Amino acid sequence: MNKIASFTVLVGVGAMSFTACGGSDDGGGSADGFCDSLLEIDNSEIDPDTDFDGAIKALEDLKSNAPGDLKSDVDTFISVMERVNDAPDDADFADYEDDINKMTAAVENIQTFADENCEGLPDDMFN
Repeated sequence: MNKIASFTVLVGVGAMSFTACGGSDDGGGSADGFCDSLLEIDNSEIDPDTDFDGAIKALEDLKSNAPGDLKSDVDTFISVMERVNDAPDDADFADYEDDINKMTAAVENIQTFADENCEGLPDDMFN
């Protein structure tokens, strides 16, 4: 399985859909800014299968607008994506099980935040 196909599987397994946005502001961006960043990603034509760098940049922008309690979750999501992208083509993705679990937990936290605080996002944004 090549890296891009494997990455798609990883994101599909680890990522849940975003539907809304907002939350606490302990040392980070605002809920509104975070939600706006999610909407910008939704409105963009970035496809991580063909524009990995664009996807990472969009997530970095999202992180810069994330409330403090979500920055580490977005960072985890980015880190796992980069690790998988940097893996050799013949990597054994069973070695990434811990990363998948970390990414799943991070995306669940982001999903919860979005559900409670954002409006206008599709149910399948990251699926």
